[in-house]
Amino acid sequence: MRMIAFRISNKYPYLPLTPLHYPVAYALYTLRKKRTLPGLTVGSMFPDLEIPFVLLLFGTDRLLLHSLLGAITIGTPLSGLFTASIYPRLLSSLFGVEANLVKEKTQLSFTLVVSCLVGNLSHVALDLLNHLYNPLFWPFAPPILSPLCLALGGLTASFWLVHTLLIGLFVTLLLTHRDQLWEPLLVGE
Repeated sequence: MRMIAFRISNKYPYLPLTPLHYPVAYALYTLRKKRTLPGLTVGSMFPDLEIPFVLLLFGTDRLLLHSLLGAITIGTPLSGLFTASIYPRLLSSLFGVEANLVKEKTQLSFTLVVSCLVGNLSHVALDLLNHLYNPLFWPFAPPILSPLCLALGGLTASFWLVHTLLIGLFVTLLLTHRDQLWEPLLVGE
């Protein structure tokens, strides 16, 4: 069974569904409330910002920010700055969340940076499940063949399995927070 809607080429068969990294960020937040939800959220999605650029420049869909080195050294500080400076305005303008409430949770701090780090690393780890090749050790080694993706039945099977699970988690979160949707899901407690 081939996916047509998300297919972009034979070499890079599926587009990323970046928002589906959010349920993992939320799960990490509920496991340890000392982290900030905004940092985990931005960090978990931040690596995909490189995709259009590396696709045009290098002909691949994931590179620096999808490696451990890039997630730690580049992704974490940039996502921390994004979370502290842009995230409050973005939530305020798009979702009507009070900017001052968001600013309290997004002050640049050690906790915010650690949350962004955990978010970036969760993105890299999740991609091991649903991408056949991953630049995990770039630039020191070529992209690795993901044993996790293969264990789930290969690219198509792992894509459908992981994305179905993440969509289910996403819908569950939306339904359980339907009374007060945006603040608990985008800012946290």
